[in-house]
Amino acid sequence: MMKRGQEEMVGFVLIVVIVAVALLVFLTFSFSNDSESSVFESREVYQFLESAMEYTTECAISYEPAYSKVGDLIRDCYDRKRCVNGKEACIVLNETLDVLLNGAFSVGEDRPIKAYVFSSVYETDEREEKIFGLERGNCTASVRGSEITSSAYPGTIASSLQLCY
Repeated sequence: MMKRGQEEMVGFVLIVVIVAVALLVFLTFSFSNDSESSVFESREVYQFLESAMEYTTECAISYEPAYSKVGDLIRDCYDRKRCVNGKEACIVLNETLDVLLNGAFSVGEDRPIKAYVFSSVYETDEREEKIFGLERGNCTASVRGSEITSSAYPGTIASSLQLCY
């Protein structure tokens, strides 16, 4: 009688150990994250992108004073258009976003924000093509960012900003 009770206890302990190991493996995989590829969504970055896309530039594509907004200028840059004053849309876009980003985010090794990466990509079902990119600093730590999309028939333009802390 005593032997049977011991066998049941050993079986029960064995089952508990197997369940505990399985749970530990599951928790390890579910909570592990690759810090280099993880981008935490940021509402503040999204709001900055929304505002930046509405910022009026110094580029008028068809006539002055119909100055383009940054969101429209990204599309014009993709289409290789020129401003009425002769400058390329991509150059004006670069200058404008450089001023906006550097004015909004103080980047440096001694600052809370170590780097930023801005990029715009034209996407369709068949392909993806980089339109524009701008970065400053060296991104090695945690990343917060967001993305905003706009229509560009037959695809979309996805503009993203990532801040490295």
